[in-house]
Amino acid sequence: MSLIERFAALVPLAQRRLRVLLSPQQVLCVVSQGGRLVEGSARQIAVGGAGAGGHWQAAIDALRTLLQQPDIATAKLPLEISLSGRWSQLVLAPWSDALLSEPSASRFLQTQMAALYGENARGWSVVGDDAPYGHTRLVCGVDSTLLQALKDVATECGHACRVIEPLLATAMRALEASQPKRPRKGAADAVGALALIEPGRITMAALRDGRIVAIQSQPASEAWRLELPQAWQRWTLRAPELATIEQIAVTDLSALPPAHAPAPATALHLVPGALPSRFHLNANPFGERATASAAPPQAPSSTAKPEVAA
Repeated sequence: MSLIERFAALVPLAQRRLRVLLSPQQVLCVVSQGGRLVEGSARQIAVGGAGAGGHWQAAIDALRTLLQQPDIATAKLPLEISLSGRWSQLVLAPWSDALLSEPSASRFLQTQMAALYGENARGWSVVGDDAPYGHTRLVCGVDSTLLQALKDVATECGHACRVIEPLLATAMRALEASQPKRPRKGAADAVGALALIEPGRITMAALRDGRIVAIQSQPASEAWRLELPQAWQRWTLRAPELATIEQIAVTDLSALPPAHAPAPATALHLVPGALPSRFHLNANPFGERATASAAPPQAPSSTAKPEVAA
């Protein structure tokens, strides 16, 4: 399930697709097929200019450059795009009868997002998950112009866009795929929480029945392996019901491309053993990355925008 947009023309699971991460520091991609990553297909390209400062235009330009790599351009694989937490804002909204029908549901979710992120959020594309009646709803907001820019660059480069979703949703799907199948009814989840590590940020999510039931985010440094246990402990003090969670899966996407990596003299090197036993490193949903050579960006084409169904 995509919290942002899932397009009508879904591709079969067995068909290859290109999984892409858009973030302020880098754009990553890897080919997946049947839920597995294709060995040797991972690419990484550093984002220059204003991207590292937080605006998404430089990342869009880097995505165009990546999609113009000869082998990627030839394959024309459908895209599954994940957005960094910097550009996909999440909030848990309480249940309301306004969610039972449109347009009251959209207005309610927009108001919940604006209450946390300010009036600018009223111009975002806001989508909630399909939580059952009476349950809190996970809501995601993304700048509408960013979503349109993603669709435009995909069309320009000849790719169908299958999914646009927050990175946390991608990490959750990768976690679920790595877990052994078990009966849903009456079975406790093997992993009760997920910690997503991005450059400069830790996002923690408590999970129940495959859904996010609590979420917490905070700044982080390169020493996140030391900061994560402390952040989890502070969160459980504020929310004691989370203290019973015994296992936290950790998805580490904090590695930076050479253009943004700290100088060797100031970099902090920590071994996996620095994490307490309840934290378990999960597989990277974008595989082992290789740096793609940056071809000069080409001028945008005049290709017409496709019609898509959210």
